[in-house]
Amino acid sequence: MANVLDYLLWRGDLTLKQFPFQDVDGFIITCLSYHFLTEVLMQYDAQPVSICELAQRVKELPQEKLHIRDPQDVVLLQLMGKSPRFQNMAVCFYADHIDIEKEAQFSAITVLVGDGTFFVSYRGTDLSLIGWKEDFNMSFLDLVPAQTAAAAYLLYVAQQLSGEIRVGGHSKGGNLAVFASAVNPKEVQERIVCIYNHDGPGFQEGMLRFQGYRDILEKLHTFVPQSSIIGMLMNHQGEYTVVKSAEKGVMQHDPYSWEVMGADFVRLEAVSVESKFWNRTLKCWLKSLTPQKREKFVDALFELLSATHTDEQGEVVLSTKNTLRTLQTLKDEDEETRDIIFEGLHLLWVAARKTAGDYGLALQRLAEVKLLEKKR
Repeated sequence: MANVLDYLLWRGDLTLKQFPFQDVDGFIITCLSYHFLTEVLMQYDAQPVSICELAQRVKELPQEKLHIRDPQDVVLLQLMGKSPRFQNMAVCFYADHIDIEKEAQFSAITVLVGDGTFFVSYRGTDLSLIGWKEDFNMSFLDLVPAQTAAAAYLLYVAQQLSGEIRVGGHSKGGNLAVFASAVNPKEVQERIVCIYNHDGPGFQEGMLRFQGYRDILEKLHTFVPQSSIIGMLMNHQGEYTVVKSAEKGVMQHDPYSWEVMGADFVRLEAVSVESKFWNRTLKCWLKSLTPQKREKFVDALFELLSATHTDEQGEVVLSTKNTLRTLQTLKDEDEETRDIIFEGLHLLWVAARKTAGDYGLALQRLAEVKLLEKKR
């Protein structure tokens, strides 16, 4: 299996003049935003730092100051720093902040691409519990703080820089890229040439009726793996490209599992039956819960997780040990919290049973149709 790292090794020696900007290039820049750069860049600094220089600064950091989401993020940056295709691109306006009180996690970078455009890249969900909590808050809130921050960031950078704009992100970063592009003024929207949403969740239904959202649909490039779960959440419009992943289930959300062949993703015709199952199940589940009940369920769940699944920095730590501790903590919770969590999980089970039944009937009918065709 080849992925974006192989693309950097294979295509990285070609400059943009030799080989124009590709979808995979946009994906690589969205992956770059997962780097924690507060030790090497000043926040909102307008002075560009080349990716070659940035890679060197990160490489020289002492181990105790190197904050890593995924070891492959480090490999990605170092390969970009050595690549003629990316090394002269420059990063500026780095932003990274978490607000526990407001339940907000936001980070973004701007990359001067070198072809007259700049790329605003939003980080997806990081390792913080607050980041995950904000994602879940999207299920009952029309607007979360990171979306507001994303819109303000895009407007600010567009006012500071000239030229056409690319916008993108992976996971929650994809949602932020779409939201920021949709709500910004017309003069900013007209400068946007492409919006990359890499397996990002959708929106409440009201967003789909918003004129600004409709105005950007023709510029939206949505990519999901074949068993996408995250990227199918909530409501979307527009077509999407299905990318083959080397992983299974929810692990296909990992950007380094997405397969690349030559200069492009390995594209498939449709998402898998598993993705369709979870898409319908989760939509059915959310419809069975009022926004108020969703909020109570999310608050109760994360109150429980905060006591069992985080380390001293507040980062999510998932393990068998923590899962057992969660079950023990749930047993010790007050009756109201237990009831809220159990009701939510029961409704999820009911939704899964219904969806499984619907798909069982659909598969049975498909088999009957194929049998009739053979008999003819």
